[in-house]
Amino acid sequence: MYVVIVGGGRTGSFLAKSLSQEGKKVAVVESDKDLCQSLAEKLDILVIHGDGTDAKYLEDAGAAKADVFVAVTGEDKTNLVSCQMAKKNFKVPRTIVRVNDPKNEAVFKDLGIDVVVSTVTAASIVLKNAVTSGELMTLLTLKEGNVEMVEFVVHENSSAIDKPIADLGLPKDCVLTAILREGHIIFPKGKTVIKAGDSIVALTTAERIRKLEKIFVG
Repeated sequence: MYVVIVGGGRTGSFLAKSLSQEGKKVAVVESDKDLCQSLAEKLDILVIHGDGTDAKYLEDAGAAKADVFVAVTGEDKTNLVSCQMAKKNFKVPRTIVRVNDPKNEAVFKDLGIDVVVSTVTAASIVLKNAVTSGELMTLLTLKEGNVEMVEFVVHENSSAIDKPIADLGLPKDCVLTAILREGHIIFPKGKTVIKAGDSIVALTTAERIRKLEKIFVG
C-alpha cells in the first residue's frame, strides 16, 4: 500500500511513523521546511517540502500511484483542496480528510471525500463515553503499530499544572488530541497551559504510557 499524507505536524508525523512501521510506503507533503527536515531525519520515508494544494508537489510525492491520500493539516481549506486534487487529478481511489471545524463535516462529505474525520466530533464522543475515575484508562488499542488512545485526569500534585504543553517534555511518540475542561473541549497546542482536573485524551505508543502518567497524574 502506498499512502500520501499532506501535513507533517504531530498528527501527520505520528500517522506516517505508524504506517511506515507496518511496512507501508509513505510520502509526506509539508510546507514547513523545519518540519520536513525533522521528518526526513527521523523516518525512512519520502518527504516533500511544498504546498499540498499544488499539483506539482503532489505529483512529486507520487500521488498518481497512491492507494490512499490523507490530508491532516490544521487548515480545513487546504485539506479539502488537496483531497479534491488527489481525487480528480490523480485518481486516488480513497481520500481521507481531517476536519478541524465540525461545521465543515457534512460539506466535505457532500463534496466527495471518502472518509471525513472530525477531530471535534471524535474527541467529544471519546470524552463523553469515558469514565472519569482519576486513573489512566485505555480507550482504544491498535495492535498494528502498537498504538493506544488513553484518557486520564490531571491530579492536583502533577508537575504539569500551570505549564504550557511545549515545556512538558512529552515523548516524541505522543499526540495530545483533546482536553476537557469545565465542560468545554480544548484542542491543545504548544502554548496551551495544563490545569488541575483537566481530562486529557492522548494517542501514543504502549511504551510511552507510563511516562505520560508520570507527567500528568504524578
